[in-house]
Amino acid sequence: MKKFVFNTLKLSLLIMMYFSSCYNNKEDITILPKVSFLGEVVPIMTSGGCGCHNNAQSNSTNNNAVPFTHFDTIKDGTTIIRINNVVDYGTIIARIDTMRLWANGTIGHPGGGIIDLTENQREIIKSWIDQGPPYDGGSAACDASGNITYTKDIVPIYNVTCKSAGCHGGRGPVLDYAKLTSDKSILTAMMASGGSNGHPAGRIGLTSCTVDKFKAWIAAGQPR
Repeated sequence: MKKFVFNTLKLSLLIMMYFSSCYNNKEDITILPKVSFLGEVVPIMTSGGCGCHNNAQSNSTNNNAVPFTHFDTIKDGTTIIRINNVVDYGTIIARIDTMRLWANGTIGHPGGGIIDLTENQREIIKSWIDQGPPYDGGSAACDASGNITYTKDIVPIYNVTCKSAGCHGGRGPVLDYAKLTSDKSILTAMMASGGSNGHPAGRIGLTSCTVDKFKAWIAAGQPR
């Protein structure tokens, strides 16, 4: 009888130690590394056969492909430097939902043609998107302090992020100062949701840098 009681107590103690360790050692759980945009996503997009996403003609009048570049030409993690021009990372982030559909196999290559992804490439892109905003890793490299103005800060964002032939440089309305100030409520909703809500043409992705600058501009009274 004593042996039975002893074994029962021993088993109970072991069970208590097991469950206790489950709750007290959360710091020991390894956090999976995030997918690197620069090191993993960019090489996928620039290694395609057409080369449309990594040449000097990207996003030009002859080629409306979203421009990517090799990761060793990224400046500050937020601005992509290419030959003869500069393309804001927001241009890519604004197409997050389209990239998701392509990676999931819901649609074909958005630019047409038979250009597909390998299963591994699909998983990398899906994992990167699923990490969620800010897709650029935060706003550490973005200065949204000081005097944020339409001319100095908002126009450059508009020119390289929104003003393509398929968006506000062609099919969509031109967003000049008068339009942006009159649409303050729309901008406020967009920035509050990171682009998930408010945009009249549907959800878009916004970098943390774009959001921070627009919020600061709106809070300051949208100075010109």
